[in-house]
Amino acid sequence: MKFEEILSAVKASIWSLRDRCIGYLQLRKQRRLSRLIINELPEALLNGNIYLVYQPKFNLQNNNYDGVEVLLRWNHVRFGEIDRGELFRVVEKSGQVHSLTLWILQRVLEDQVGIGDQMLLPFNINVSGQSLCNDEFISAFCTLATKSLASIGVEITETAFIADARAALANLVRLSSIGIRISIDDYGSGHSSLAYLKELPADEIKIDRLFISGMTKSNRDPLIVRSTIDLAHALGMQVVAEGVESQATLALLRMMGCDVAQGFYISPALLIADLRVFIADPQNLHRLSCTGVSVTPSRAFWARDERSAGADRA
Repeated sequence: MKFEEILSAVKASIWSLRDRCIGYLQLRKQRRLSRLIINELPEALLNGNIYLVYQPKFNLQNNNYDGVEVLLRWNHVRFGEIDRGELFRVVEKSGQVHSLTLWILQRVLEDQVGIGDQMLLPFNINVSGQSLCNDEFISAFCTLATKSLASIGVEITETAFIADARAALANLVRLSSIGIRISIDDYGSGHSSLAYLKELPADEIKIDRLFISGMTKSNRDPLIVRSTIDLAHALGMQVVAEGVESQATLALLRMMGCDVAQGFYISPALLIADLRVFIADPQNLHRLSCTGVSVTPSRAFWARDERSAGADRA
Protein backbone atom coordinates (compact mmCIF):
# COMPACT_ATOMS: atom_id res chain seq x y z
CA MET A 1 0.00 0.00 0.00
CA LYS A 2 1.31 3.42 -0.92
CA PHE A 3 2.12 6.00 1.71
CA GLU A 4 -0.54 8.37 0.36
CA GLU A 5 -3.19 5.67 0.70
CA ILE A 6 -2.14 4.92 4.28
CA LEU A 7 -2.20 8.63 5.15
CA SER A 8 -5.63 9.03 3.58
CA ALA A 9 -6.97 6.06 5.58
CA VAL A 10 -5.53 7.46 8.82
CA LYS A 11 -7.11 10.86 8.16
CA ALA A 12 -10.48 9.24 7.43
CA SER A 13 -10.28 7.28 10.69
CA ILE A 14 -9.40 10.41 12.66
CA TRP A 15 -12.32 12.38 11.19
CA SER A 16 -14.69 9.48 11.82
CA LEU A 17 -13.54 9.25 15.44
CA ARG A 18 -13.92 13.02 15.79
CA ASP A 19 -17.49 12.92 14.49
CA ARG A 20 -18.38 10.09 16.87
CA CYS A 21 -16.88 11.99 19.81
CA ILE A 22 -18.79 15.16 18.93
CA GLY A 23 -22.01 13.18 18.58
CA TYR A 24 -21.41 11.50 21.93
CA LEU A 25 -20.70 14.80 23.68
CA GLN A 26 -23.81 16.39 22.16
CA LEU A 27 -25.96 13.45 23.26
CA ARG A 28 -24.43 13.59 26.73
CA LYS A 29 -25.13 17.34 26.93
CA GLN A 30 -28.73 16.81 25.76
CA ARG A 31 -29.31 14.09 28.37
CA ARG A 32 -27.81 16.29 31.06
CA LEU A 33 -30.08 19.17 30.06
CA SER A 34 -33.10 16.87 30.04
CA ARG A 35 -32.36 15.69 33.59
CA LEU A 36 -31.85 19.29 34.68
CA ILE A 37 -35.19 20.39 33.24
CA ILE A 38 -37.10 17.50 34.83
CA ASN A 39 -35.47 17.87 38.25
CA GLU A 40 -35.29 21.66 38.55
CA LEU A 41 -38.52 22.74 36.84
CA PRO A 42 -40.70 22.84 40.00
CA GLU A 43 -38.15 24.94 41.91
CA ALA A 44 -37.60 27.27 38.94
CA LEU A 45 -41.33 27.97 38.79
CA LEU A 46 -41.31 28.94 42.46
CA ASN A 47 -38.16 31.09 42.55
CA GLY A 48 -38.94 33.17 39.48
CA ASN A 49 -36.24 31.84 37.15
CA ILE A 50 -39.06 30.83 34.82
CA TYR A 51 -41.12 33.84 33.76
CA LEU A 52 -43.39 35.09 30.98
CA VAL A 53 -42.84 37.68 28.28
CA TYR A 54 -45.38 39.09 25.85
CA GLN A 55 -44.96 39.96 22.17
CA PRO A 56 -47.50 42.45 20.76
CA LYS A 57 -49.32 41.95 17.46
CA PHE A 58 -50.26 44.92 15.26
CA ASN A 59 -53.43 45.12 13.18
CA LEU A 60 -52.67 46.46 9.69
CA GLN A 61 -56.31 47.20 8.91
CA ASN A 62 -57.16 49.51 11.83
CA ASN A 63 -53.60 50.50 12.86
CA ASN A 64 -54.03 49.33 16.43
CA TYR A 65 -52.83 46.47 18.59
CA ASP A 66 -54.52 43.14 18.01
CA GLY A 67 -53.27 41.08 20.94
CA VAL A 68 -50.12 39.49 22.33
CA GLU A 69 -48.45 36.10 22.24
CA VAL A 70 -47.35 34.68 25.58
CA LEU A 71 -43.83 33.22 25.61
CA LEU A 72 -41.97 31.31 28.32
CA ARG A 73 -38.41 32.07 29.42
CA TRP A 74 -36.11 30.16 31.78
CA ASN A 75 -32.99 31.98 32.91
CA HIS A 76 -30.98 29.25 34.65
CA VAL A 77 -28.54 30.41 37.31
CA ARG A 78 -25.68 28.29 35.90
CA PHE A 79 -26.53 27.62 32.25
CA GLY A 80 -28.21 30.87 31.26
CA GLU A 81 -31.20 30.92 28.90
CA ILE A 82 -32.69 27.45 28.41
CA ASP A 83 -33.75 26.73 24.82
CA ARG A 84 -37.57 26.85 24.67
CA GLY A 85 -37.80 24.13 22.05
CA GLU A 86 -35.74 21.75 24.16
CA LEU A 87 -37.67 22.71 27.29
CA PHE A 88 -41.05 21.81 25.79
CA ARG A 89 -39.66 18.66 24.17
CA VAL A 90 -38.56 17.43 27.59
CA VAL A 91 -41.70 18.42 29.50
CA GLU A 92 -43.87 16.75 26.87
CA LYS A 93 -41.86 13.55 27.19
CA SER A 94 -41.90 13.68 31.00
CA GLY A 95 -45.63 14.45 31.24
CA GLN A 96 -45.10 17.86 32.87
CA VAL A 97 -46.44 19.87 29.93
CA HIS A 98 -50.04 19.95 31.22
CA SER A 99 -49.16 21.42 34.60
CA LEU A 100 -46.69 23.86 33.02
CA THR A 101 -49.31 25.17 30.57
CA LEU A 102 -51.86 25.61 33.36
CA TRP A 103 -49.21 27.51 35.34
CA ILE A 104 -48.71 29.77 32.32
CA LEU A 105 -52.46 30.42 32.07
CA GLN A 106 -52.69 31.24 35.77
CA ARG A 107 -49.78 33.69 35.54
CA VAL A 108 -51.31 35.34 32.46
CA LEU A 109 -54.57 35.91 34.31
CA GLU A 110 -52.66 37.39 37.26
CA ASP A 111 -50.54 39.64 35.01
CA GLN A 112 -53.62 40.99 33.26
CA VAL A 113 -55.18 42.26 36.49
CA GLY A 114 -53.20 45.51 36.56
CA ILE A 115 -53.37 46.36 32.85
CA GLY A 116 -56.77 48.08 32.90
CA ASP A 117 -58.41 48.54 29.49
CA GLN A 118 -55.45 46.84 27.81
CA MET A 119 -56.62 43.51 29.23
CA LEU A 120 -59.24 43.47 26.48
CA LEU A 121 -56.47 42.44 24.09
CA PRO A 122 -56.41 38.67 23.50
CA PHE A 123 -53.48 36.94 25.20
CA ASN A 124 -52.53 33.86 23.18
CA ILE A 125 -51.05 30.83 24.94
CA ASN A 126 -49.28 28.02 23.08
CA VAL A 127 -50.87 24.62 23.72
CA SER A 128 -49.06 21.43 22.73
CA GLY A 129 -50.61 18.61 20.75
CA GLN A 130 -50.29 16.33 23.77
CA SER A 131 -52.28 18.73 25.94
CA LEU A 132 -54.85 19.39 23.23
CA CYS A 133 -55.71 15.69 23.15
CA ASN A 134 -56.02 15.43 26.95
CA ASP A 135 -59.64 15.88 28.12
CA GLU A 136 -58.67 16.45 31.77
CA PHE A 137 -56.26 19.23 30.80
CA ILE A 138 -58.86 20.91 28.56
CA SER A 139 -61.42 20.84 31.38
CA ALA A 140 -58.94 22.46 33.79
CA PHE A 141 -57.97 25.05 31.17
CA CYS A 142 -61.59 25.98 30.48
CA THR A 143 -62.35 26.25 34.20
CA LEU A 144 -59.47 28.67 34.77
CA ALA A 145 -60.18 30.72 31.66
CA THR A 146 -63.86 31.24 32.47
CA LYS A 147 -63.08 32.55 35.97
CA SER A 148 -61.66 35.75 34.49
CA LEU A 149 -62.92 38.53 32.22
CA ALA A 150 -59.60 38.36 30.35
CA SER A 151 -59.57 37.53 26.65
CA ILE A 152 -57.65 34.29 26.10
CA GLY A 153 -56.62 32.57 22.89
CA VAL A 154 -54.68 29.40 22.19
CA GLU A 155 -52.10 28.77 19.51
CA ILE A 156 -51.67 25.27 18.15
CA THR A 157 -49.44 23.87 15.43
CA GLU A 158 -50.53 21.65 12.57
CA THR A 159 -48.58 18.74 14.08
CA ALA A 160 -50.96 18.80 17.07
CA PHE A 161 -53.32 16.55 15.07
CA ILE A 162 -50.89 13.78 14.25
CA ALA A 163 -51.40 11.77 17.48
CA ASP A 164 -55.20 11.89 17.79
CA ALA A 165 -56.95 14.14 15.29
CA ARG A 166 -60.47 13.32 16.51
CA ALA A 167 -59.72 14.21 20.14
CA ALA A 168 -57.85 17.35 19.13
CA LEU A 169 -60.73 18.61 16.98
CA ALA A 170 -63.30 17.85 19.68
CA ASN A 171 -61.33 19.77 22.29
CA LEU A 172 -60.82 22.73 19.95
CA VAL A 173 -64.60 22.89 19.61
CA ARG A 174 -64.87 22.90 23.44
CA LEU A 175 -62.40 25.78 23.70
CA SER A 176 -64.10 27.74 20.94
CA SER A 177 -67.53 27.27 22.53
CA ILE A 178 -66.49 29.26 25.64
CA GLY A 179 -65.06 32.13 23.61
CA ILE A 180 -61.40 31.14 23.39
CA ARG A 181 -59.91 32.21 20.06
CA ILE A 182 -58.11 29.48 18.10
CA SER A 183 -54.96 30.28 16.14
CA ILE A 184 -53.06 27.91 13.84
CA ASP A 185 -49.40 28.64 14.49
CA ASP A 186 -46.50 28.24 12.02
CA TYR A 187 -48.90 27.61 9.13
CA GLY A 188 -47.11 26.12 6.13
CA SER A 189 -44.40 24.32 8.09
CA GLY A 190 -46.46 21.18 8.84
CA HIS A 191 -47.67 18.24 6.76
CA SER A 192 -51.47 18.47 6.85
CA SER A 193 -52.21 22.13 6.17
CA LEU A 194 -55.08 21.77 3.71
CA ALA A 195 -56.37 18.45 5.08
CA TYR A 196 -57.37 19.94 8.45
CA LEU A 197 -57.84 23.59 7.55
CA LYS A 198 -61.46 23.18 6.48
CA GLU A 199 -62.32 21.23 9.66
CA LEU A 200 -60.78 23.46 12.31
CA PRO A 201 -62.88 25.98 14.28
CA ALA A 202 -59.98 28.40 13.87
CA ASP A 203 -60.19 32.19 13.99
CA GLU A 204 -56.77 32.94 12.52
CA ILE A 205 -53.76 31.53 10.69
CA LYS A 206 -50.21 32.55 11.51
CA ILE A 207 -47.96 32.30 8.45
CA ASP A 208 -44.59 30.82 9.41
CA ARG A 209 -41.65 33.24 9.58
CA LEU A 210 -39.85 31.03 7.04
CA PHE A 211 -41.98 32.66 4.31
CA ILE A 212 -42.13 36.15 5.81
CA SER A 213 -38.39 36.67 6.32
CA GLY A 214 -37.61 36.37 2.60
CA MET A 215 -40.52 38.38 1.23
CA THR A 216 -38.48 41.39 0.12
CA LYS A 217 -35.69 39.24 -1.39
CA SER A 218 -37.47 36.29 -2.97
CA ASN A 219 -39.87 36.02 -5.91
CA ARG A 220 -41.65 32.93 -4.59
CA ASP A 221 -42.20 33.78 -0.91
CA PRO A 222 -44.48 36.77 -1.66
CA LEU A 223 -46.59 34.61 -3.98
CA ILE A 224 -46.99 31.95 -1.27
CA VAL A 225 -47.89 34.58 1.33
CA ARG A 226 -50.38 36.31 -0.95
CA SER A 227 -52.13 33.06 -1.87
CA THR A 228 -52.29 32.02 1.80
CA ILE A 229 -53.88 35.34 2.72
CA ASP A 230 -56.52 34.91 0.00
CA LEU A 231 -57.23 31.32 1.06
CA ALA A 232 -57.60 32.20 4.74
CA HIS A 233 -59.88 35.15 3.98
CA ALA A 234 -62.05 32.96 1.78
CA LEU A 235 -62.46 30.62 4.78
CA GLY A 236 -63.32 33.55 7.07
CA MET A 237 -60.05 33.54 9.00
CA GLN A 238 -57.77 36.37 10.04
CA VAL A 239 -54.12 36.21 8.89
CA VAL A 240 -51.09 36.94 11.10
CA ALA A 241 -47.62 37.26 9.57
CA GLU A 242 -44.87 36.11 11.94
CA GLY A 243 -41.27 37.24 11.84
CA VAL A 244 -41.78 40.79 10.52
CA GLU A 245 -38.39 42.45 10.90
CA SER A 246 -38.48 45.49 8.59
CA GLN A 247 -40.68 48.37 7.55
CA ALA A 248 -40.53 47.19 3.92
CA THR A 249 -41.95 43.78 4.88
CA LEU A 250 -44.70 45.46 6.89
CA ALA A 251 -45.61 47.70 3.94
CA LEU A 252 -45.74 44.76 1.54
CA LEU A 253 -47.97 42.77 3.89
CA ARG A 254 -50.31 45.74 4.18
CA MET A 255 -50.59 45.93 0.39
CA MET A 256 -51.41 42.23 0.21
CA GLY A 257 -54.31 42.63 2.63
CA CYS A 258 -52.68 40.84 5.56
CA ASP A 259 -54.58 41.52 8.78
CA VAL A 260 -51.96 41.38 11.52
CA ALA A 261 -48.16 41.51 11.85
CA GLN A 262 -45.93 40.15 14.58
CA GLY A 263 -42.17 40.25 14.89
CA PHE A 264 -39.15 42.14 16.10
CA TYR A 265 -39.99 45.21 13.98
CA ILE A 266 -43.33 45.49 15.81
CA SER A 267 -41.72 44.79 19.18
CA PRO A 268 -39.57 42.17 20.87
CA ALA A 269 -41.18 40.09 23.60
CA LEU A 270 -41.60 42.25 26.74
CA LEU A 271 -42.14 41.81 30.44
CA ILE A 272 -45.69 42.74 31.47
CA ALA A 273 -44.64 46.13 32.90
CA ASP A 274 -42.76 46.98 29.70
CA LEU A 275 -45.72 45.83 27.60
CA ARG A 276 -47.96 48.29 29.43
CA VAL A 277 -45.53 51.13 28.69
CA PHE A 278 -45.14 50.08 25.04
CA ILE A 279 -48.86 49.98 24.33
CA ALA A 280 -49.46 53.32 26.09
CA ASP A 281 -46.82 55.14 24.01
CA PRO A 282 -48.51 56.78 20.95
CA GLN A 283 -45.16 57.05 19.13
CA ASN A 284 -45.13 53.29 18.67
CA LEU A 285 -48.51 53.36 16.94
CA HIS A 286 -47.37 56.25 14.75
CA ARG A 287 -44.23 54.36 13.68
CA LEU A 288 -46.16 51.21 12.82
CA SER A 289 -48.92 53.09 11.01
CA CYS A 290 -46.50 54.81 8.62
CA THR A 291 -47.22 53.80 5.00
CA GLY A 292 -44.66 55.95 3.15
CA VAL A 293 -42.41 53.09 2.00
CA SER A 294 -41.86 52.16 -1.63
CA VAL A 295 -42.06 48.46 -2.44
CA THR A 296 -40.75 46.59 -5.49
CA PRO A 297 -42.53 45.13 -7.48
CA SER A 298 -45.12 47.86 -7.92
CA ARG A 299 -48.01 48.44 -5.54
CA ALA A 300 -50.48 47.51 -8.29
CA PHE A 301 -48.89 44.05 -8.60
CA TRP A 302 -49.21 43.10 -4.91
CA ALA A 303 -52.16 45.17 -3.72
CA ARG A 304 -55.32 43.21 -2.93
CA ASP A 305 -58.16 44.33 -5.17
CA GLU A 306 -60.82 45.71 -2.84
CA ARG A 307 -63.73 44.54 -4.97
CA SER A 308 -62.54 40.93 -5.13
CA ALA A 309 -61.65 41.03 -1.42
CA GLY A 310 -65.17 42.14 -0.60
CA ALA A 311 -66.65 39.42 -2.79
CA ASP A 312 -64.53 36.74 -1.09
CA ARG A 313 -65.66 37.78 2.38
CA ALA A 314 -69.33 38.23 1.46
